[in-house]
Amino acid sequence: MRYERLLFWAAPITLAACAVLIITLGHNTYEDRRVANCYDQAAVVIESDAQLVGAWSIAQLESKRDRSKVPIIMYGGDVAKKLIYGLNSTCWNGLVEQRDSLEQSPISLVGEFKKNAEDLRKKPIKLYGVEIPDVATVGLAGTKIQIAMSSFVQAFQIALAPIMLLWLGSLYHTRQREITSIKMSESILSVHPHVINVFPVGYYPELRRKNWFRAKAPFAWSFIFALIRMSLVAIFILPSSALYVGSLFYQPMFGYWLLNCFAGAWVFLYALGALMIEVDVGVKHFPGANALR
Repeated sequence: MRYERLLFWAAPITLAACAVLIITLGHNTYEDRRVANCYDQAAVVIESDAQLVGAWSIAQLESKRDRSKVPIIMYGGDVAKKLIYGLNSTCWNGLVEQRDSLEQSPISLVGEFKKNAEDLRKKPIKLYGVEIPDVATVGLAGTKIQIAMSSFVQAFQIALAPIMLLWLGSLYHTRQREITSIKMSESILSVHPHVINVFPVGYYPELRRKNWFRAKAPFAWSFIFALIRMSLVAIFILPSSALYVGSLFYQPMFGYWLLNCFAGAWVFLYALGALMIEVDVGVKHFPGANALR
């Protein structure tokens, strides 16, 4: 009975994983949000380089002295190099398409990048007919707390990881014990009749003459029924597992990529284990009136 109750958790967990993936896709692949994120990263790159302030002052002095824009243009080239090395290629190409002038002071550049990011984020995100807000409102002790949706999704992903592992691990270990009991049972009546417990019922008559195909009938039936059971289990666990791992792939948690890989790997392994455990049944069948070969 416990295994069947665990399967019921597939619905809410799949719904939660689907919501996380949709919001993650919206905030990280929607064009406006993607460019806004790139502007934020570009602002960080400029702010972290203290040498640009001195380079801008020198370029201004040389430009006034020589009455030429060449030093300013060269300064813009230096800023471009900083951004090329500091950003990934996708972000850099996105900024190039925006045609922003880099021939400005570092303070002006940072201010412009942040303003552009803010303007882009004011536009609503619509993905698969769902409008995703920028801010999540959480009620706590009668007080409404507003959290940036991107931060809220990251926190939800972290919270969902142990839930997924606990659920998949419970499915695996519960099914392992159930299969051990099934292999020791002599009658189909002693097996709990839930949707996954599908086994061949019948008998294998003795072969009067050698026939390779009929001799392999126990293995063939075991393989077919194992595939049926694995397919049924997959209906319950694969959607939530795939959605969650997909959300990790599309979530750029800079500095936490190892945590993402670790969570995704364990969810994948436990989901695979919950499927492959059905092979452990072996050539088990239950006595019945029908001949199986």
